[in-house]
Amino acid sequence: MKQEFTVLKALNNNVVICQAEEGREAIFIGRGIGFGKKRGDLFNETSYDKAYALVTESEREQYDRLFDREPEDTMLVIHEAIGMIQKAIGKRLHDRTLFALTQHIILALQRTRDDTEIQNPFLTETKWLYHDTYRIAEEVVRYIEAETGVLLPEAEIGFVTLHIQSAFGYVERSAPDIITRCVHYAEEKSATNFDRESPAFRRLIQHLRQLIDLPPQHPEQKVDREMYLLLKKSHPVCYDISRNVIRMMEKASGMEASKRDLVQTVLTFMSAIESGEKVLRVTDPIRHE
Repeated sequence: MKQEFTVLKALNNNVVICQAEEGREAIFIGRGIGFGKKRGDLFNETSYDKAYALVTESEREQYDRLFDREPEDTMLVIHEAIGMIQKAIGKRLHDRTLFALTQHIILALQRTRDDTEIQNPFLTETKWLYHDTYRIAEEVVRYIEAETGVLLPEAEIGFVTLHIQSAFGYVERSAPDIITRCVHYAEEKSATNFDRESPAFRRLIQHLRQLIDLPPQHPEQKVDREMYLLLKKSHPVCYDISRNVIRMMEKASGMEASKRDLVQTVLTFMSAIESGEKVLRVTDPIRHE
């Protein structure tokens, strides 16, 4: 049975603040849902378009201020954008995420209109770590631009990505820095510029992220040792890179990786290096034909 709410206030034709039976407040957003609504009216949860957020008194005040800054049409665009996100990830965003994301997009629009420069120091790493989620954020930003005429900068796409990623229950805090160092180290030692858009590079980033999250202790098997010795002999550069990267990961996680982890790391680096672009280092000899 759907929960019923009591209308406290209709902010406009598309936004209604209600109160649940237990006293918590909820904000509903949907086209035309506030038309004719007055304090004390019953509001059924099935009456709104897509999403609502149970909020505290302080959050309600923030919402009031935000809605005062943006026209109704813009708020509906943001609401539709959030609907796009929920459809893309196949799940409903948590109420807190809904509130935070709505607030962020409103402020991002205001910052962009005011030409306020925004820095996102982990933008590149965000694209590496959450490639699929970043693509969703790009689609959302394109939709917002088409509807409002305001193109949010790439830094904001990264922040929207992190808001969406929080719906999955985790956003790594230490991963961006260590993964960046590992990637730059590997590029320097292999004299290769990795192709950031290649499937091989995305697999590498996902593998490194998994190593950070407490690498599993695989019981050593004969095939692991055979592959370990074979790769050490046949691909010494990739082996040395992988061994040093593994040591960095072990220091970060506090756990010892297995030979299978090392083998998998060598293979993922081999693939990323093969799909990248070789560069001439200043220490490389210049060959004359």
